[in-house]
Amino acid sequence: MKTISLRVDVDTLEGSLKGIPALLRMLDKVGMQASFYFSLGPDSSGKALRRIFRKGFLAKQLRNKAGSYYSLKTMMYGVLLPAPVIGKRAAAEMRLAKAAGHEVAIHAWDHVQYHDLLDRKSRAWLEAWFRDAHAGFEDVFGEKARGAVSPAWRCNDHTLEIQEAYGLDYAGDCRGTRAFYPVVRGRTLATLQVPTTLPTLDELRGLDGLTPDEVNAKVLGLVREDALNVYALHTEVEGGALAETFVKFLQGLKDREVVARTHADWVPDLKAANPPAAEIGRMEIPGRSGWVSVGL
Repeated sequence: MKTISLRVDVDTLEGSLKGIPALLRMLDKVGMQASFYFSLGPDSSGKALRRIFRKGFLAKQLRNKAGSYYSLKTMMYGVLLPAPVIGKRAAAEMRLAKAAGHEVAIHAWDHVQYHDLLDRKSRAWLEAWFRDAHAGFEDVFGEKARGAVSPAWRCNDHTLEIQEAYGLDYAGDCRGTRAFYPVVRGRTLATLQVPTTLPTLDELRGLDGLTPDEVNAKVLGLVREDALNVYALHTEVEGGALAETFVKFLQGLKDREVVARTHADWVPDLKAANPPAAEIGRMEIPGRSGWVSVGL
C-alpha cells in the first residue's frame, strides 16, 4: 500500500489568514488529512530580502515567479512595516485546522530570523526562540505541542539538544529517506526525526523547464510502496498562487489510491519498526538555494 504524509508549513500571516482556509477546503473535498505546522511569532518576511546575496536564490525566485506567492504588504513586514505576531492575528484560522481533524504542531517563532541566521545565533537566543514558539502554540490551542518541524529543514547541534527537552513525539528538521534517531555529540536523542523525503513544488517548478503539471507527475511517480513518503507544501504556494496545481496533485493521489496519513498517526508505526540512529549533515539539493540538513 502506498501512503503519504502531507506536511503543511505555514510561514507568514498572509499564508495563515488565506492559505489555511483554502487548503482546508481542498483537503475536505478529497477526504484527506494533513499535518499543519504554524509560525506563531513575528512575520519578518521583509528581512528575507537579504537572501538575494545567497548562491542560487535569485535564480530560484525568477524561475518560480516567487513574487506571485507574496503580497507587497507581506514583503514589507519587518522592514517598512511592523512585524505582526502571527499567532495573535490568525489564531482562529489555526484552530480551524484542528477543528477539521488535521494535526496541528509547531513550525517556528520568527521564521525568517531562524532560517537566515541560525548558525549566528547564540544558544540563549535559540532557547528563547523555542520557548516562545511552544508558549505561542499553547496560547492558541490550550495544550502542549507533540510535534515540530524546523524552517527550511535547518538545524544544528544546539537546536536538536534544546528541542530534546520538550519531550516531543517527533520532529522534522531535515531531508532524508527514512525515520531515525539523531546522534548529537555522540549521544543518541529520543526525539524521532521524520524527514521530508520528496522534492517540493517550488524546488522543481521551472527546474529543467518543468511545468507545475510535470512537477506533479514527477512527484507522484516518486511515491513508493511501503515507504516513508513525506511531501511538504506551503500555505503561501499551494494554498495561494498554485492552488490549482495542488488540487490536481490531490486528485492524482486519490486516483492512485495513495492513503494520506498525518505525522502523528504514522509515528507509532515508525517507532515500532526500530528506526536506526544516525548523524545529521548538510548538503545542497537541486532547486533550493543554500544548504539543508539531511539524515546521513
